[in-house]
Amino acid sequence: MGKFYKLLNIFAGLPETVDMILHISLSFFAVTFVVFLFIIFSRIKEGMQLKRQKWLERESQEFITSFLFDEEWTGERTALFRAKTLTTTSSRQIFLENLIRMHKNIIGESSNKLSVLYQDLGLYQHSKQKLYSDSWDVIATGISELAEMGMRQDTELIRSFIKQSNTILRSEALVALVKLEKDVPFSFLNELSEPLSGWQQMQLAKASHKAHFVLLPEFKQWLTNHEESIVVFSTRMVVQHAQHKAIPSLIKLLQHPSAEVRKEVIIALRQLEASEATESLIGIYPAETKENKLHILKALPIITLDDTFEFYETVLRDSDKSLQIAAARALIKSGGTDFLFNIKNDLQHALQSVAAFVLDPRI
Repeated sequence: MGKFYKLLNIFAGLPETVDMILHISLSFFAVTFVVFLFIIFSRIKEGMQLKRQKWLERESQEFITSFLFDEEWTGERTALFRAKTLTTTSSRQIFLENLIRMHKNIIGESSNKLSVLYQDLGLYQHSKQKLYSDSWDVIATGISELAEMGMRQDTELIRSFIKQSNTILRSEALVALVKLEKDVPFSFLNELSEPLSGWQQMQLAKASHKAHFVLLPEFKQWLTNHEESIVVFSTRMVVQHAQHKAIPSLIKLLQHPSAEVRKEVIIALRQLEASEATESLIGIYPAETKENKLHILKALPIITLDDTFEFYETVLRDSDKSLQIAAARALIKSGGTDFLFNIKNDLQHALQSVAAFVLDPRI
């Protein structure tokens, strides 16, 4: 006891500065110890959560597989699984992610069975509730889930999001409508007030390719839309679904004020091999942009049934080297190889280098 009092006397006799440093050091070590304990606790908690997540994933996959292939499955087993396993929001979400992953890879009766299971387990309400969230990414997830599981009863609610300012949320809503509106697909194109981005067009085209529509719409009905991006998208969809009846409407669009729209139309006419567009393409060539001129020269050898040598020879006299080369290649595809060989062999000809370039087998 005497030694303890001596120690206190020693500390009491320390200068004030040293005493302050000692207190600061002790406080630092105390905070460090608390932080250390917090980190250890967090790691343990994360490990337990990860372990439970993996367990839930295994349980979910085994349950879904059994549900699909067990011919003696009963509703009681579904109810019991829901009561014992899907007790929290996180467990429902983990199961739902596995269910959706499985649903994307199957079709037919099995796909329909999983949609029924989705509702029996109360996951339909779990997804729909997300549409009332204040967070756009939560809403987008809910829309995606409802669309994947074929919940057509929520089509109008999902439609209300196609005019949202958030582009990702708007994209999810548009893709969902393609999946859900089997009877009147793409009717939303009449309602859009915002341009369709390139990403949105790609996603819609992909969804259209996978969808099984009752009746595919005629995309030529949107070729006169005031929104250029919708015209571009509709032009691409005409090609994707080989709607040759739209060719007359596409030819009219060669007079569209937008060079971008005209470019898409030229490409579409080439892909559709629209021979009836030959005269119109030659007619617009002189006033077109350089990029569109190159697309026309690429299209004509594929679509034309007429002799267009004279047109190509005219383009060969253009001062632009890239247009000369494009015209020479068009001549080759149209059977004008001998004509170019004569030019190549004439070392004094002004186009000798162009002919030699396009006839070089190494290029």
